[in-house]
Amino acid sequence: MNIKTLFGKRNEIIGGHFNELRSKLGMANQNEEDIFSLREEICNACPLKNGNNCNAMKWMNPDTLEVVDAPKDGFIRGCGCRLSAKQRSKLSLCPAGFWGGEFDKK
Repeated sequence: MNIKTLFGKRNEIIGGHFNELRSKLGMANQNEEDIFSLREEICNACPLKNGNNCNAMKWMNPDTLEVVDAPKDGFIRGCGCRLSAKQRSKLSLCPAGFWGGEFDKK
């Protein structure tokens, strides 16, 4: 990720860490926590999950969950993010489209 992209994602990163802290301090909104918990369940079942990170060294087909070591048509690269924070960012999206947008105003 280049510095320009990282700078553009700062609100996502800061928001995720802030909500992670709120949760640890027992100050979290329960409706938000329910969504964050569902996101965590989805990530836990994902073959790109590697510890607490989304493996940026692998590509996955979101339809079949097949994982490969090199780019391939129809495959999505893992984002490399620290999942415990990303799952708690209201602005973040799963690169495979499994979650995100739950907080968009309708």
